[in-house]
Amino acid sequence: MERAINDNALLDIARLSRVDQIYKTIGMGSAVAISIGMVWFLCVAVPAGALWK
Repeated sequence: MERAINDNALLDIARLSRVDQIYKTIGMGSAVAISIGMVWFLCVAVPAGALWK
């Protein structure tokens, strides 16, 4: 493991070589969470008759 030469080297965004993968993972996690929420809402709302009154 290399040590940083100075404090500013720790802030260098070029060292984060997998930023695109991080963004993709966050996006997929958000999509899965929204999908689960929609399925849960439909499983609760349809039997209660909340959608068609």
